[in-house]
Amino acid sequence: METPTPSRKALLNSFEGSGVIRPFFVLAVDIALFTGGLMLVLLAGIWLKVLGSVLMTAGIVRLFLIGHDACHGSFFDNKTLNNIFGRIAFLPSMTAFSLWDVGHNVAHHGFNNLKGRDQVWAPYSKEEFDSLPGYRKVLERIYRSGVGWGLYYFIELWWKKLYFATKKQIGSSRTKYKLDSVLVTVGFVVWVAVVALVAYETDQNFWTLAALGIVVPFALWNVIMGFVVFVHHTHPTVAWFQRRQDWQRCRAYLTSTVQVRLPLGIDRLMHNIMEHNAHHVNPRISMFALRRAQSALRERFATEVTAYRLGYKTYMDCVRRCKLYDYANHAWLDFRGQVTSRVTLAVPPAASSSMQAAA
Repeated sequence: METPTPSRKALLNSFEGSGVIRPFFVLAVDIALFTGGLMLVLLAGIWLKVLGSVLMTAGIVRLFLIGHDACHGSFFDNKTLNNIFGRIAFLPSMTAFSLWDVGHNVAHHGFNNLKGRDQVWAPYSKEEFDSLPGYRKVLERIYRSGVGWGLYYFIELWWKKLYFATKKQIGSSRTKYKLDSVLVTVGFVVWVAVVALVAYETDQNFWTLAALGIVVPFALWNVIMGFVVFVHHTHPTVAWFQRRQDWQRCRAYLTSTVQVRLPLGIDRLMHNIMEHNAHHVNPRISMFALRRAQSALRERFATEVTAYRLGYKTYMDCVRRCKLYDYANHAWLDFRGQVTSRVTLAVPPAASSSMQAAA
């Protein structure tokens, strides 16, 4: 007799909890990384300015991931601390806390890889792609070219859904969405004002400082974030769904995301966000326990968790295959509609037996 699988909520609940001191320490380190990089850009020589720009980018990424955990309620054990410091951590990436909550926590985590509910890198069908206007076809080809992640994230996610998002884009309009968008705007204005003041006081070129201290870090942040969310849910073996029944039966929260090991151990510097199966099974697990939770998950569901080490060949193979999706037959397609990879749905034994009985 098979041991029943615990509910999704109970599966990894032993890994929940983050404490107080450690989160504050990590938050302080990442704020220092961002502000230290900004100081190098504003006050150092040209090559140190470039280094400062890189450090700022790393700071934005890491602070965003803190805000991401706080929005899930997992960075601190206290809701008020998460709400306050999550908003502070989101300022450098200009992410509105409540808009991220509705788009990420509700839509993405509630319905990851379900077409029509999850909009993050959701592939078009061949029929949908063919019906797009010409300019949008060009954009989609750029987005899925293997280097278009930054443009995708900036236009399709940040601009449309994370900054003064309209009711048309997110399905609702609330005062807190506008207030959080105003908050990040104020933060941006202060950021620009500091750069302008230092440029004036030190007789430096404002546009050089603005490029290295604002534009480049924010642009690189979009590139990195677009890439990360692309590899999380795009892979030749990963299914997307159009029917909610299929999506539920195949437990997409477990099977339709990917654990990716990045070169040079970079994934370890990204607050363990690449341990993505465990994160989707239980978003209440903090970054401090995700690696252990992912290991436990892989031990139990070894055949259902997709994990691989990213290299040039594996990445380009993924890009080449994953352009469009045949939702009826579960296959990835190229832009011509040719099948590039057939997806085997990961149906648990109980569901599989019930399907056979029904047939």
